Amino acid sequence: MSAEIAVRAYEKRGEGINAYLVYKIETKVSEVPGYTKDHFEVWRRFSDFLGLREKLMMKYQHKGVIVPLAPEKSISALTKTKLNSSNGEDGSTSDVADKRSRQLERFLRRIAAHEELIKDCDVRDFLSFDGPLPKAAFTSALSGTSMKKMFKSFGDVLSKLAFPMDENDRWFEQANSQVEELDEMLVRLHTAIDHLVFTRRELSLSDDQLSKALSMLASCEENTALARTLSKLAETHENLAIAERHEAEQDSQQLAEPIQEQLQLTTVLKEVFYERVKSWQNWQTHQQSLTRKREIKTRMDLAGKGDKAAQFNEEVKEAENKADQMEKEFLAMSKIIREEYDRYCKQRREDIKHALIEYLESMIESEGRVHEYWERFAPETKSIVTDR
Repeated sequence: MSAEIAVRAYEKRGEGINAYLVYKIETKVSEVPGYTKDHFEVWRRFSDFLGLREKLMMKYQHKGVIVPLAPEKSISALTKTKLNSSNGEDGSTSDVADKRSRQLERFLRRIAAHEELIKDCDVRDFLSFDGPLPKAAFTSALSGTSMKKMFKSFGDVLSKLAFPMDENDRWFEQANSQVEELDEMLVRLHTAIDHLVFTRRELSLSDDQLSKALSMLASCEENTALARTLSKLAETHENLAIAERHEAEQDSQQLAEPIQEQLQLTTVLKEVFYERVKSWQNWQTHQQSLTRKREIKTRMDLAGKGDKAAQFNEEVKEAENKADQMEKEFLAMSKIIREEYDRYCKQRREDIKHALIEYLESMIESEGRVHEYWERFAPETKSIVTDR
């Protein structure tokens, strides 16, 4: 059972305030239950991706399943899409759309790599249904559902503070600590990579400016040999500026974006761990309710109210069943989270290894070109005659 997913293209639809981008998704499946063909091509808008993620989160996250985050909604990207007139003519719009295409492809591929998520009916419809999907109400930043989620998150924080979990499972204690440490290290790494991207872009601009200055100097130089050397040096720095700009793009695409994705996954892991805390809190709440009901029944028995105690037996049994059910759900969730965490750790190692190898190969290739530029320039220095 396998699925290969790629976001092949994007195009702008609508004009003005009604403009939006749609992305072409190509999917090849093999032996995946529920799929009627082995190849699909569909167009989806960004809000469809957000809607899919929300549906999967609501269905699976409370069970302990890691549902990857979709790319965040960007006000600046939305504004550029609506204000610019046509597909890809504006460079900044094209860069934003290209980056988002890569992020969306990673999001879908991570879903496809999960044996349970790829078989989900909503995922199947998203990848195979040739037509527009129903608009999700919760994709708008200011929708009523979004506001409810915000207040629910605030309530969860208060609940966590008011009713802290007494963790007695050493494995989960270590896993929580590892995720916190990993998150902190990834934040520092991502910040450093962002600074590297910024520095390379600044270096590219500086080399470009130096190239223009050398070119102007060469045009004013009376000594023919020196003028030629300055001209070739200007050409070399122009090539260096192009190479550095390319390296900055590689820093961003092959290093910063994968690390950003890993940061998003640590966020999801924290959410999943907190789902377990909420499950434990529900179990303890029902356990406390059962204890109170048993105490009430005992007081009734001691007070000689046998008839009322007999009637209360049903409530006690119901509370016992509910507490047992909550315990089973908590244990089942804990088991799933262990499996999901092990799968995540294995996948994280493979992802980071692949990203680093790809990045280093591209850097070696780029630095090889830089070396060639200087080698081509070196003979030019021999033509300079210095008067002594």
